[in-house]
Amino acid sequence: MKFQPNKPIFAVCILNFLFATSAYGQALQVNVTDTEGNPLADSVVEILLPEPMQSDFIDAEAAVVDQRDKEFVPGVTLVTQGSQVSFPNSDDILHHVYSFSPAKTFNIPLYGSNENEDYFEVFDTPGVVEIGCNIHDWMLAYIYVAETRLATLSDGSGSASLDNLPAGDYSVRVWHPRSAGPMGSLLHTVTLDGGTVATLNVELELQRERRVRRAPGSSGRRYR
Repeated sequence: MKFQPNKPIFAVCILNFLFATSAYGQALQVNVTDTEGNPLADSVVEILLPEPMQSDFIDAEAAVVDQRDKEFVPGVTLVTQGSQVSFPNSDDILHHVYSFSPAKTFNIPLYGSNENEDYFEVFDTPGVVEIGCNIHDWMLAYIYVAETRLATLSDGSGSASLDNLPAGDYSVRVWHPRSAGPMGSLLHTVTLDGGTVATLNVELELQRERRVRRAPGSSGRRYR
């Protein structure tokens, strides 16, 4: 016998599919500059969801912050809460990585290349984690722990984009390592609907660079 779908139920299914498609088909384009119009790379753009929605958009991941030529690489790392981050040492000298940030405090005593390869820290609390090296004062990097996966980093042109977003009115947080203001970020409101691309132009006021000037090089095996 040939299957004959129940028309009312079939129609409801189609409507539900269309609603889901349109509800999660939104996109956001953000352009981040400083007050002089210069594009700002490595700016975090995060959509802040109501707490009841957050659990559907949390994807823990694994990230790496390496140490190369006595610098943290990358300088800004973006992860979702619950993610784990490892800190390998690719240099031929010792490093001592630490953080006193409220969002994550940890301490990894002196270790060299190919050591602590299985070591990682879990970042459960949203916020900005500033990391440093207890040996090389100029080494500074940031781990931004987002509430959900609806966050991204701007590229070299200061551009950041997010797609397949749920429709609605949301606050958007824009953060940069040198941005002024409360918690170094700005909040904006955006409406996502109609299946079109919402555009947000953000201008950040920058603070003076906080990094300590790197020590001069040395021909010996010294911590420089």
